[in-house]
Amino acid sequence: MNEIATQDDVYRMQALLLKEKQVELEAKHHFSDGLYARELFIPAGVCLVGALHKTRHLYTVVKGKCKVASQFGTLDIEAPFMGETIPQTKRVIYAETDCVWVTFHPTELTSVEEIEKAILEPEDI
Repeated sequence: MNEIATQDDVYRMQALLLKEKQVELEAKHHFSDGLYARELFIPAGVCLVGALHKTRHLYTVVKGKCKVASQFGTLDIEAPFMGETIPQTKRVIYAETDCVWVTFHPTELTSVEEIEKAILEPEDI
């Protein structure tokens, strides 16, 4: 698949999903010298819209199979997979199977709240 979703499409999907029952996903946070990694378990059947990113960084899907759409294209991802997020990326992710998605962010910050302010654009949701 290589269809391109517009940013407006992603926000429309987000608005639709917000009307549905919400699933609480819990991230695990990992820190090393100058690096923060955010690990997210996404159960099979869950569709989510990610945050709007300010920074360029790597991500990897270490488990599972998912469909991902953004203004940069649509991907069928199966672990193991590594990709790059560029600034202003916002994605719709549908987990076909249980997935583990990990993002990697260079930073000296150690507070998750401070890191989120540094790497994510503020959004009114």
